[in-house]
Amino acid sequence: MRRAFLICLTFSSIIVSAQATLTDDDVVKLIYHVQQAPASQLDSALPPIAFEKWSLLQIGRDATINWAVREADVPRLNYPWVEAGVSIQGRPRIVILIACGTSKGKLAEKPAFYSLELLRDDDSARWLHLRDLPTALRKAREH
Repeated sequence: MRRAFLICLTFSSIIVSAQATLTDDDVVKLIYHVQQAPASQLDSALPPIAFEKWSLLQIGRDATINWAVREADVPRLNYPWVEAGVSIQGRPRIVILIACGTSKGKLAEKPAFYSLELLRDDDSARWLHLRDLPTALRKAREH
C-alpha cells in the first residue's frame, strides 16, 4: 500500500510516495540522505558538495526540484529510489533517479546515480551521467 503526504523543505516542496515498509520518518531520512550525499559520490566528475546544493546551482531560478521516494519498477530491484523531479516554469521536464538500496533488498549506505531523463510530450532523452544535467536542462528549455 502506498501513502502520500506533503512535506515542505527549504527550496522545494516534496511529494513522497512510500512503500508500506517505510515509515514517514524513513522517507524523510532517505530524501535527506540523498540530498546531502556529495555530488562527487554520484558522479566522480562533479564537485564534493551536497547533491541538493549542486542541483540547485544547475537548475536556475525558473525551475524547482520536487523530491519523492518511489518503488523500483524493475521486479528484481525492490528497494526504494529517491527521485529528483525538475520542473521548469511549472512543467515537469527532467527526472533524476538515485538508487537507495542493494540487490539484497537492504538500504544502501551510499546512494548511487541510476538515471537522468528528459521527459516531454514530443521528445525524450536519457543521459548516462549526472554531470549531463546542464545539457539536459538546455534541451528541456528549447521548447
